Amino acid sequence: MQSVFGFHDKSKFEVFCYATTASDNSVYRQKIDREAEHFIDVSTWSNQQIVERIVADKIHVLVNLNGYTKGARNEIFAARPSPVQCSFMGFAGTLGGGWCDWIIADPIVCPPEMVSCEVWRKRRHQGLFIKEGGGDFEGDVDPEEDTDDFVYTEKFIYMPHSYFVNDHKQGFREENDEPMPNMNERDLEALWEIEQDKRWTMRQEVFPTIPHDVVVFANFNQLYKLEPSTFRMWLRILERVPHSILWLLRFPPAGERHLRRCAMEWAGAQVANRVIFTDVAPKHVHIHRGRVADIFLDTPECNAHTTAADILWSGTPIVTYPKYMHKMCSRVGASIANATGYGEEMVVATEQEYENRAVALALGLKYTINEHSKRRGHGEVMELRKKLFCTRETSRLFDTARWTRNLERGYVEAWRRWVSAQEYEDIHPDSATGCIWVVDPDDSKMMKTIT
Repeated sequence: MQSVFGFHDKSKFEVFCYATTASDNSVYRQKIDREAEHFIDVSTWSNQQIVERIVADKIHVLVNLNGYTKGARNEIFAARPSPVQCSFMGFAGTLGGGWCDWIIADPIVCPPEMVSCEVWRKRRHQGLFIKEGGGDFEGDVDPEEDTDDFVYTEKFIYMPHSYFVNDHKQGFREENDEPMPNMNERDLEALWEIEQDKRWTMRQEVFPTIPHDVVVFANFNQLYKLEPSTFRMWLRILERVPHSILWLLRFPPAGERHLRRCAMEWAGAQVANRVIFTDVAPKHVHIHRGRVADIFLDTPECNAHTTAADILWSGTPIVTYPKYMHKMCSRVGASIANATGYGEEMVVATEQEYENRAVALALGLKYTINEHSKRRGHGEVMELRKKLFCTRETSRLFDTARWTRNLERGYVEAWRRWVSAQEYEDIHPDSATGCIWVVDPDDSKMMKTIT
């Protein structure tokens, strides 16, 4: 989200960034420091000093970008230095504390059915008994009750398209790859031909010895996201698609020997020898070599997040399975895939559908060498790849400026509700929802045109 801070409308918002970790001197940190209206390095300050500074700056909406991750300073939020406090991106789940009012998400990653205030509201409308006092907060069900009805104690600012923001259009272009959002069909076809040539050239660089018709399945996540049931499923996919390999990263290197051993024990040498590992590449190389893969296999327990955006920017389709209603990190891939506009072709509902979809895409993919000695692919997966690549300039997923405008709409509504006391469930229990549903004005215009 490095460009978001500079994309904010400075005529309407004054943006303060409080950096709680020391600078790593990366280009990303330097960009945020340069483009944010106010950038304050508080990495050496005490919690009390930071709280006092936030109060002095008169912050209306304070956003927690760490949650329960390394470098977090949640004590600052517990002190309540700002009227409205939100959580975003850093931690994929509830913070479970009364000091966080809102999570910035979307209804795919965090379904409304899992939100405490929505469960409370549903019970009330159904005339169900709500015991005196309920939970610790207004309109809150008792978090210690014997039920699995809800997970999130916070309300949600639901973003359109996807909550997941990225910076690929601004920060990860190849040399001579200038944005051309208004290209005609002939220009797009020419660009697609060039892209296919780049894919073939890069594939020969990465995998110089494999035949041209081999299907490359890939996953570039850290290996801790891979658990036995998913790895067994991937091995079954390799077994069902004999002319395929599975490309993984040594991320970390120690994981390779364990996975090779398991593959040999579970599937035998014929399959195990087609699990290929390469070293982790620098970020800009990693993003562009993602085009070498034919199909990206997501990890259902904990999805690809940034990696999913990386791979879709390269045009490579993914197969993802939002396995759990209650587990945000298992649903991020579906959110990101749906934001491309082609989610129905990449998101499945069961493990068996996942396996069958990956196999069907792979078996339908055929590569040939044309009269100009150029390799070209055919089949459903190539049609999907072409659509992903040719629409990425106009895709909602990669429109960071649009995403920032929509986020601002969410902030404005959260502030309005605080000022009017509408955020409190016991004061306004009859409104349709306790969450904020941000609407993109351009989406509304499109719907009016269609109707």
